[in-house]
Amino acid sequence: MISYYIPLMAIFLAVLISIKYRTAGYIITAIASVLFFLFTFRIFDYITYFYLIAAIVWIITSVFSISYSKKYGRWLAPLFILTIAGMMTILYANNFLVFITGWEIMSIPAYLTVAINKKNDMEAYIFMLFSEISTVLIITAAVLSYYYTGTFNFTGLSNDMVLLIFAIGAMSKMGLTPFMISEWLPIAHGSAPANSSAIFSATMTLMGVYGILKIALLSPVSIDIGILFIIIGVISVLFGALYAYISENMKSLGGFSTIENNGVLMAALGLFVAVNDSVLKEFILISIAIFAMAHSIAKTGLFISIGHTGVEYFSAVNGGKDTVNQVGKFFAMSSLSGLFPSLGGLGTWMVLESFFMGAYLYGPLGIASIIAGSLIAMGEGFATAAMLKIFYFTDSHRKSRGKNLENYTILGTGITLVFLFAVSFLIVGKNYISGIPSVLVFNGFMIESRLGVSDFGLITPLYIVILLTVFTVIIFLVFGRPKTRIANRWNGGVEHGEYYNSSTYSNNIRLILKRVLRTKSTDENRVETVDIFWLIMINIAKAYRNFAKFTAYKIMNSSISAYIAYMIAAFILIIIIVSLV
Repeated sequence: MISYYIPLMAIFLAVLISIKYRTAGYIITAIASVLFFLFTFRIFDYITYFYLIAAIVWIITSVFSISYSKKYGRWLAPLFILTIAGMMTILYANNFLVFITGWEIMSIPAYLTVAINKKNDMEAYIFMLFSEISTVLIITAAVLSYYYTGTFNFTGLSNDMVLLIFAIGAMSKMGLTPFMISEWLPIAHGSAPANSSAIFSATMTLMGVYGILKIALLSPVSIDIGILFIIIGVISVLFGALYAYISENMKSLGGFSTIENNGVLMAALGLFVAVNDSVLKEFILISIAIFAMAHSIAKTGLFISIGHTGVEYFSAVNGGKDTVNQVGKFFAMSSLSGLFPSLGGLGTWMVLESFFMGAYLYGPLGIASIIAGSLIAMGEGFATAAMLKIFYFTDSHRKSRGKNLENYTILGTGITLVFLFAVSFLIVGKNYISGIPSVLVFNGFMIESRLGVSDFGLITPLYIVILLTVFTVIIFLVFGRPKTRIANRWNGGVEHGEYYNSSTYSNNIRLILKRVLRTKSTDENRVETVDIFWLIMINIAKAYRNFAKFTAYKIMNSSISAYIAYMIAAFILIIIIVSLV
């Protein structure tokens, strides 16, 4: 049993070592992550796929950090590694108490990372506020679980209240609706160094998905809560992808993209909670694991690509074009767009298949499934546009000064996504693997979505990789290297002599959805977007201030009789609540 926890002990040791020897700390973290995967991962045990996901992200970001973090002070390395130590504690947890301990170990150094990196304290305080909201709700869920079961261990639950409260707490950490209106996740994640932003978006939010799934596996089927999760997820997908598309801060774009990806996972979790068919339920579980894997690895590639530019805004990018960097970035962005031949393409296909199969369940769940599947597909379209924006506008199209460790890390991330897609048939349960030998698709190489005993959809990942590679080589041999084509730049219909830039790229959606985004034109013939979520936050703040004034003047007015009435009403309310519980 002691040997099982060697990776956890090693990661805490790395925290201490990194205070003086930064590079050694990152190397030990990468080694500990490899050991963690080897000790905990079990094929076809889909909850352990989260251990594999986390380990891959930690390895990539640790290697990237060896070069990247040189420009930061001595405390980035220990805080970065301590955040990972908290996540590893969560994944090791077999009860609520250890889970909550890991949750706090993960959150506090992350808060300090944001605080140290930014002179303005607002971003760090926002991060900590929503982290503590999630902690309070998860503690509440733990207490309620103890009330029902008599233990803090993760054990079977007879109702869905623990799942609901725990999920709301996790959604706070994931930045989903309704917490999305504060936009705390893009603000906080965008204020951290790129290596920390990567683990925040790729694995810290993943801890929320992992926790919800863990509790869902212990909870009974609930159509009502499932549909609620689907609605929350779909709203988050649409607005997360939309705001990623129009964002001019690259890290904030990554943060909104995280909300979009988490929204897909939340909607899939809702379908998992609501479905009672064992075959479809297992396929949904696999879909969640594959999509989460693709999201986490690709999001790591996104943030380290942004970090490699050395700036935060598209307008400030002045880097060089490097083939190694471009190839890795291309596959990472393709994965986040849900395109082949990357793991994200498979994850998106599986999630959409799950919802379209859910449409055959009829009733409210069937209606919710077909609508959700259609809207998620629309959100993936916005996500593709956002990823093209990152891919195109993060280099200046001139020769790079040279290749380095950061470029090769980005390349390794992209290759990992393609490799996992090609061999994905090895990590999907045998019930969903088949073949059609008559057309040379041999048994064992085809993944099928199934509804009951019938096939619903088919995909052959390895064949897709091989065919795309062959056709690419043939085209290259026939036509040679593509030639650069010079054309006049279209500037969104506005002629003001500027180059076609990232802001202009997004003008089409600003104009098309101007009633949603409150788009307006300025005197300088520019198109700007009013942030509707911040308008909501301002209106909520004003309403709360007015309510506070009313309460202070009308009720809390130093009147003894008013205070006695307030205490009696509060006492009666508490008695009613305790009686109901």
